[in-house]
Parts: sequence; C-alpha cells; structure tokens
Amino acid sequence: MTVSARLATIVSAFALLAATQPALAGGPRFAVYGDMPYTDADQAFLDGPASERLAGDAGVEFVISVGDLGRPETACDDQWQVRQRTMWRNGFRKPVILTPGDNDWTDCDRKKLAHPVSELGRLDAMRRLHFEVAPPGIDPQWRWRAQDGQPENAMWATGGVQFATIHVVGTSNGRVQVELDDKQLARALADARDQANRVWLAETFRAAREAGAKAVVIAMQVDPFNPKYVDPGNPVPADPLARCLASSPFAPTCRALIGEALGFAGPVLLVHGDTNPACLEPIDSADGHRLFWRLNAWGDFSSPPAMAVVDVEPGDPARPFRVTSLLGDGPTMPAACRY
Repeated sequence: MTVSARLATIVSAFALLAATQPALAGGPRFAVYGDMPYTDADQAFLDGPASERLAGDAGVEFVISVGDLGRPETACDDQWQVRQRTMWRNGFRKPVILTPGDNDWTDCDRKKLAHPVSELGRLDAMRRLHFEVAPPGIDPQWRWRAQDGQPENAMWATGGVQFATIHVVGTSNGRVQVELDDKQLARALADARDQANRVWLAETFRAAREAGAKAVVIAMQVDPFNPKYVDPGNPVPADPLARCLASSPFAPTCRALIGEALGFAGPVLLVHGDTNPACLEPIDSADGHRLFWRLNAWGDFSSPPAMAVVDVEPGDPARPFRVTSLLGDGPTMPAACRY
C-alpha cells in the first residue's frame, strides 16, 4: 500500500472526529525566531528593537527559539550561549523556550572551525547551560515539564493550547559528518533521540486530548521539508510532505506527527527553522485532507532581521494560525516556502 493510500485510510477513520470539532475562541500569542544571530545586524536587532518590543506591551506570553543561536564559529562556545541567555533574561524579559539546532552542537566538530570540539560534548554543554532547570519566568499554571533523559524536550499549556518541543536537527539528526566522536555511538544516540521524540509527541497529544486543548503547537529545529534532505538518488517530490516522507532521517518524525495530528480534533502547527525561505503553509495529505500547518520562522540571514508573532485562533478553521512581524512594519509572512 502506498503512503497516499495509507493516509487516505487513516483520514477516513478520523473524519467524523474532526467534523464534530466545535467553533472555539482565540488562543495565546507567542513569538518565534531561529537561525539568529548570524550577523552583527541580527544581534543588534535582538538586543535593540526586538528586546524593546518584547519587554514592552507586545501581548506575547513567551518566545520559542528554534535553535542555531549563531553560526558554528560562535554558537559552539559557552560564552556565546550564555550571552544569548542573558539577553533573553535582561532584554526580552519573557520566558524563552529553546530547542537546540545543529549549529549549537552537531556542527561543532567541523575541521573548518578554529577549534573543533566533540559534538556530543557540546550537546552535554547545551543541556548543562540551558536545560537543567525550567526557563526563567515560566508560569506555574502552564504545567511545564521536561522529558526524563532528554530534558530539551518540554511541554506546557496556556490559553487552551498544548505546546511541546522535540529535538530534531540537521545533519540527519546527528548521524552524518561525525568528525571527532565514535560514529556508531553517535548513530545509536540519534536513534534514541528519535524514539524519545516519538514518545514525547504521543504524550503531548494525549495531554492535549485529556485537557480538551483547542490546538497543538510543536517546535523543532530542522526543516524536514527541505528538498536537499530527500534520500540521494531519489526524485525530489514537489509536495512538501512527500519530501519529508522520502527522507530516511526525518520520515519517522513526520509519520509520527501525521498519526498524532489525525487523532486530534483541533488544528496543529509545526514550527521550525533551519532554512531561509520563511512561510506559513498548510500540509495536506495526497487526497487534500488538512493534516497540520508548518511555520518556517524568519532567520537564516533574513534581511532585514525579523521575528514572528503567532496568534492562535483555532475557532477559524481556514486560518487557525496567524503570523505577523514583531515590529509591525516588518515583512509579510509568505504563504508558501520557495526553495
């Protein structure tokens, strides 16, 4: 049975559930950015207008960073990571929930760097620097919790919306370009992260159903729809979901998300970074059933620098997620990603 046929069968089973979802009121507002700061202009934007707006009355409850807190030349250093963390606390003055990117650890062993280091060692450092405790400012009513053994995976809920982060990065999620660590160990740890992510997705959607959540938002770093991630030697599909399903490293995550989204009556948003072509677009099955939406956040050398603000409006089935620029006069979020 083809992927399309399997999806059509599952979609039919859940069609009645989705049809009975009642109209619901609006949800929370949050900001998201990633792949930044890569340049002096990026850092000036974050330190200046972005911090001023977030610390003022932007109506934003929290910020999600989808990782890559700099280019590997900077992000692979403890002091740089601490500098970004300090900016969040003293500048943004909002809780910042981070999910790591490949520049933050898997790319830290590259020979082109002045001081290559173990990527697994950098992952340990990221967990020590960012994930030993909950982010400052987390509201106790959000029911924040982190995953045992993979503390960068978190979940929380506010405004009737369930949120979660899962740790999925480029470089095949840490399976390739392993320069200074044992390759077999790196692949085994990547498999374990993927399994933990699938467990966390299941727990997230179970929590959403039990709480009667109106929507679910999942954040991770990698862009699994990037054409370059399609397995070598295979044709590159035009459809973004088909591209993810044709990528061995990321297909399991997409399949897990599809299954969970089909079992949930409300809208689902996948937030990620990793690539430059920002967009907010629907992800549909081959027969046209709406599975989820994906937001590729501004970053990765966006010019001018920008930060997205997301309003969750699950009562509007045609557009349950609305994205604007934090500064109001910034760019308009495209309706499709153009690679």
